[in-house]
Amino acid sequence: MLGHPVPFGYCRRVAEGLPCRKVLDCWHERFDVVAFVREHYTPRELETAQAPPAPKIVTLVDLVRRAQEPKKKHPS
Repeated sequence: MLGHPVPFGYCRRVAEGLPCRKVLDCWHERFDVVAFVREHYTPRELETAQAPPAPKIVTLVDLVRRAQEPKKKHPS
């Protein structure tokens, strides 16, 4: 997805501590990545990691909405 080689450690935590959704595709020829992810992640974590990304328009609308929200003041 990045277009250049990256270490496996990066692929393991790219999505908020979860593996990249393409980790099985990228690493299956090098070692038994399926066994590795099954050992290190719960089925729920894998389901979350494998979910397709939100459409770009949804992400953009969310970013605009957050930018328009008033900033919360921290108590002094």
